[in-house]
Amino acid sequence: MYFEDYKIGDKYLLDEEIVDFDEMIDFAKKYDPRPFHLNKNSAKETRFNDIIASGFFTLAFSWSKWVKTKKDEEGMIAGAGLNNLVWYNPVYANDRLKSILTVLDKRKSKTKKQGIVNLSYLTTNQNNQKVLYFEANILVKSKTSTNNQDSI
Repeated sequence: MYFEDYKIGDKYLLDEEIVDFDEMIDFAKKYDPRPFHLNKNSAKETRFNDIIASGFFTLAFSWSKWVKTKKDEEGMIAGAGLNNLVWYNPVYANDRLKSILTVLDKRKSKTKKQGIVNLSYLTTNQNNQKVLYFEANILVKSKTSTNNQDSI
C-alpha cells in the first residue's frame, strides 16, 4: 500500500491466532526475564495467578499479524513512532488474540514522495477483552509528490 491507498476510517480485521506457551517463554527469557513471565510458582504469588506474556511480546505478536498480511510491504519505508500504548489485561498461553487496525490520519510530505500514516491498533482476547492498544505512525511511499496544505 502506498500513501494514497490509506483512507481515513478504513479498518482491517486481522486473523486470530493462539498464543504459544513456548514462544511466550522464549521471548521472556531473552527480552523480559521477570519471574512472573517465566516461573509458575512466582506467577502464582501475583494477582495474575499464572505465567503471563510480557507486554512487549504481546505488542510484537499483535503487530506481526499486520506485517504478515504484506498489505504495506511495497510502500512501507519505516516505523516513525508509537503513541498511547496501553496494556489493558494480561495475556496467557493459549489465549486467542485478534486485532483491528484503523487508519486514523495521514499527512503528505511537502518535499518528498512519502507521507506519515497514523494507525490505531486494538487487540482483544477470546473473551472480547481489550489486551492492547497503541497508535503507530508509519512512513510510507507516495505515488506522487505534492505541495498541498495537508503536507508535512
